[in-house]
Amino acid sequence: MDAIAWTILGAVGAVAITLVACAPALKRDQLRRQTAGSAGGALAGIGSGFDAVWRPSAEDANAQWEAQIELPAPAPSPGDGGSIDDGSIVIDLDD
Repeated sequence: MDAIAWTILGAVGAVAITLVACAPALKRDQLRRQTAGSAGGALAGIGSGFDAVWRPSAEDANAQWEAQIELPAPAPSPGDGGSIDDGSIVIDLDD
């Protein structure tokens, strides 16, 4: 192999090693942004497509998690106890 091929091979290897070394920091940054509530950017939905194909159990768990978060509060029934406290309606629920 000539010098150009060795240079390209070395550059590809260096990039691969750098990405592997930086992966934990990138993951921490991504988790920090997710917990802060910011969007993942323009390509945020690509990962869910990969999960659906290669990790269907993770896709199912994510769908269940989203369904639990998006559940609305139960509507009050006429027999539910409640009161008005300083202009706010207070509904007492028995768990």
